[in-house]
Amino acid sequence: MMMMMMMILLLTESVLVSYQSNSTVQCELMGNRKSVRVRAGESLYFPCPNAVCYEDTEGTSYDWLKNLSRTNQIERIGTEESERVHYHQSALYILWLTPDDTGRYITRWWYEKDKCDEYETDIVVYEEFHTDLLYFTPPEEKASAIYCPVCEKQQAAFIWYKNFSLIPNQESKNVLRIRNSSKESKGIYTCVCTWEHNGLKHNTSGHRRLIIKDQSANNPPVFQLPVNNSIVITDVGTELILVCSVVFVCDGCPVRWERNETTLSEEDGYKQENRIKDGSVQLFLNITKVSELDLLSEFRCTTEDSYRVMFVSITLKSRASMLAVILACICTFLLVLVLSVIVKWFSLDLVLFLREISIKFNRKEDGKLYDAYVIYQRNNSDETTSKTVSDFVNGSLLTVLESYCGFKLFIHGRDDLPGEDCMNLIETKIQLSRRLIIILTPGTSSISPEAYDLQVGLHQALVQGETGVILIQLGEMQDYTHLPLGLQHLLCKNNPLLWRDGQSSPTSKFWKRVRYRMPVASSRQRSSEKRSLECPSLPV
Repeated sequence: MMMMMMMILLLTESVLVSYQSNSTVQCELMGNRKSVRVRAGESLYFPCPNAVCYEDTEGTSYDWLKNLSRTNQIERIGTEESERVHYHQSALYILWLTPDDTGRYITRWWYEKDKCDEYETDIVVYEEFHTDLLYFTPPEEKASAIYCPVCEKQQAAFIWYKNFSLIPNQESKNVLRIRNSSKESKGIYTCVCTWEHNGLKHNTSGHRRLIIKDQSANNPPVFQLPVNNSIVITDVGTELILVCSVVFVCDGCPVRWERNETTLSEEDGYKQENRIKDGSVQLFLNITKVSELDLLSEFRCTTEDSYRVMFVSITLKSRASMLAVILACICTFLLVLVLSVIVKWFSLDLVLFLREISIKFNRKEDGKLYDAYVIYQRNNSDETTSKTVSDFVNGSLLTVLESYCGFKLFIHGRDDLPGEDCMNLIETKIQLSRRLIIILTPGTSSISPEAYDLQVGLHQALVQGETGVILIQLGEMQDYTHLPLGLQHLLCKNNPLLWRDGQSSPTSKFWKRVRYRMPVASSRQRSSEKRSLECPSLPV
């Protein structure tokens, strides 16, 4: 008897082996890929996804494989029941699930020697509860029963939980009956089925969210994605996926993508795939290759209920060319550079122009009588230097600053009276002046009694800090070591303005700099004969 049984087993095995996969045979991929979501620590009994494949086991054979996502290699699953992961004919067993069991599982059903069908299933293992574990249950106005989403083809014992609390006085069935359902009936329902394998008990759980909708409500579908009239940036020739997510309160409401109000087809390079997740429908539109026509079109995600048709629209827009951005940056840089050069070149003219305007609106008296006190070497042993100083002070200086620009200057020998106390006069006039104009010549040497105004002016500028100083240098000087220390200190702080012949015009750079350092003119004295030529308002 034992010998006969062994012979039967050997014959059966030989028949099954004859149906094993042949490397030259290409299995036909059947249907859409399914998804199974389970908890770590539990066990999974997973039958072949097709009912005929699961039930018609006589004279057929099976291969179960796992696609390793990290290496993209196919791993064959064994049949030894001592292994944690194994299969028996049309059913796969994964005992005591771990996150490493997550992956794509392939079922090959050899129903003839050289013919087979192939089914793919994604199994995702979660270490703890997650909303992705919830199986979709359409919202209902009245719910009479909830079906357990797992252990459909198993002999098992069932217990039920509501919001993770045990439901008392329940029947051990895969269907939970609900009597007189109401708003209070909504929540998350969990079924735990206990089944036995090789003398050991295993648990598998499934979760459903029950949504009770208001019977009197007439709420339309709600679009979560995309935002209406939004713009998607893309490039011509690239692949693009558009997502439409709709929350429904009606059963069987259709959702579709359209382009310019025309239904899209897969033959034209548009593939639509929908997923149901936690009471909402997500419809994915895969555009294999974005065309110029797509950029000129309007894409709509459309749905409808019993009363109306609703949609949200988006448009595609090509990315801005980097060349245009680079050219814009270069143009902006050149514009800023040109403006900077213009401002730098005409900065003095701009300040003097604005100063002329401010005089008309903001003119305040400070009690000063003179705009500047002129200090220069009056007694020079060198006749050439003496003539140069005299021509500059009595010529260009007076002509430009007083006659044309209206400044009031105090000059010794012209504005003092015979017999006045010289020292007292100098101190008083310097205190009544807003600026000191010090004329430097190569012959200027140590301070002499005639240079008392220089001593008072330096004390006023350096010690009291009440008066500004304008240094004008006539001719080239090798160094300033022959000058008084106070004057050398001023030269370290402010470079002197160098006068050269030919700078007599009021619009020359030299006189612009002198005017820039002068205060706002408080006197607009003119000669008795009205001059037509005035200190020019310089262009900005």
